[in-house]
Amino acid sequence: MKQIYSVLIGGKAGEGVKKTAQVIAHVLMQRGWHVFQQDDYQSLIKGGHNFSTVSFSSSHVHSGYNKADLVISFDQRSLDKHWDNITEQTPASIHCYNSDNTQLTKENVSATLHGFPFTSVSKQLNCHPSNITISAIALFFCWMGWDEALLIQTIKSEYKRDIEENTLLARAIFKLGQTSFVNHQPIKSIAIHTQAKRFISGNQAIALGAWTAGLDFYYAYPMTPASSILHYLALKQHTHKVYAIHAESELAAANMAIGSVFAGAKTAVGSSGGGVALMQEAFSLAGMVEAPLLCILSSRPGPATGVSTYTAQEDLNFALAQGHGEFGRIVASPDSISRAFSLAAELLCLAWEFQNPVILLCDKHLSESSASIEAFPLVPSADEVFIEPVNTKETDSYARYAITDKGVSPLLFPGADNVSEDTIIKWNSNEHVPSGLRTDAAENIIIMKDKRNRKTDAMYEASKRYQRISIYGDQGPLVFAYGSTTMELLEAQKHCKDKFRIVSLIYLLPFPLPELTSYMGQEAIVVEHNSTGSFAKLLVDNLNISIKKSILRYDGRTWDPIELSAMLEGIIHA
Repeated sequence: MKQIYSVLIGGKAGEGVKKTAQVIAHVLMQRGWHVFQQDDYQSLIKGGHNFSTVSFSSSHVHSGYNKADLVISFDQRSLDKHWDNITEQTPASIHCYNSDNTQLTKENVSATLHGFPFTSVSKQLNCHPSNITISAIALFFCWMGWDEALLIQTIKSEYKRDIEENTLLARAIFKLGQTSFVNHQPIKSIAIHTQAKRFISGNQAIALGAWTAGLDFYYAYPMTPASSILHYLALKQHTHKVYAIHAESELAAANMAIGSVFAGAKTAVGSSGGGVALMQEAFSLAGMVEAPLLCILSSRPGPATGVSTYTAQEDLNFALAQGHGEFGRIVASPDSISRAFSLAAELLCLAWEFQNPVILLCDKHLSESSASIEAFPLVPSADEVFIEPVNTKETDSYARYAITDKGVSPLLFPGADNVSEDTIIKWNSNEHVPSGLRTDAAENIIIMKDKRNRKTDAMYEASKRYQRISIYGDQGPLVFAYGSTTMELLEAQKHCKDKFRIVSLIYLLPFPLPELTSYMGQEAIVVEHNSTGSFAKLLVDNLNISIKKSILRYDGRTWDPIELSAMLEGIIHA
């Protein structure tokens, strides 16, 4: 197995811990390493305890590690919480701490500890207190054996403000690091990859994938962990021509989105479980008016507000049954950050091809973690989005809900360039006849429900053109997962002494039975992040598999790959 290293940086909210980790991740990627960053933070603007982990290797890193080779703690809480997070796999392991504001105890005394006067050096140089975490970058460069010139170049390129102060602080801590690490063996450098990489989060990948498929509008009321989709698209409004709208509530966001679709704009909404719960009525409205809408549901622990900045897979059943009444839904979940990009594009295209709401289901771990990728996968483009054609300028009437063989009706939008001035476009939230007029007649209700069911059948059949499951490994016991849990399992595969096959479901509704028929009735392990085993129950209902063991985690935290591999070994040999 290729060597995997990790650096963990801990401090208070508002001190730039996440930014520091991002800088380290970027420079690692530029120098040829594969990188994965994950952030742990409380729902606080200032104070509390935040930490970020950057794991890197010469091969792909699919998920982060809890144990680190280099730990840098900026306050007492970080020192106390992470003193035993140091890995024992390499003699290069070091824990650095702020000697100005921490006190060692018997519990955290260790030969790997090195104290640095971060606060006093920062004050002597008149640096802004929030810039103290620049020190972590300087120590990381020392630890890696990189030179001071590269450090200063990195600081100047990554920070746009306080450049002079930041470079002075970086130089001062770098010199202290060289003195303290005099007996340290630097990490061996690797050859720089010739293939360019991009460092991107799951939410950024979702946003860009939808944009590639022609996204015009994104509506949201911020709710972690979906919020950064709104923030990212707001930054890209001028360059990518996507309008990011911060609505006054989730109800407003969902209904405004349907209004945009009515006008012909390709539109998405996003939130976490509590926000999507408020959107349910509008989601059903989209099912009745046959509005193509992409809904992004990024899960966190619930119920209610739950644990707002941590991860969970508690919303599977909620997503599968989203909205009241009978109408077609597609629910799919990306099993990697690259897949988040392609899946967002696929779902937006399916929504428009079949004039139907669809759900992209993910969670905090995938949404907010970042990884280096070589290139984006090929996805359907905006030109491939199919809209049922009709030319009303040559006909006397337009039936929005015309009966067709596939159930997909002609779709027109207001505007002189689209329709004649006599054309009436009527979307109706009540049951309706083909023209859009309301109906209560029994025979008309049957006709329209049958129409929507035919559309559902065609939509489910069309989903087969995309990859609906992934298989990782070609021998050993079956381990089923979906979403970001697959990322954790892929990393655990590197450490497990026993071979196992990961069966990852990407499309959850429709259930991809044709691709899974060969596994019917077999014994399997299921790994998921909830307390009730909802995914395992879905597999039993549809595949009749025998559950050897459900590995459940529901504390909001991710699995450490080494810990998960040990659990799998124990189950395999039980």
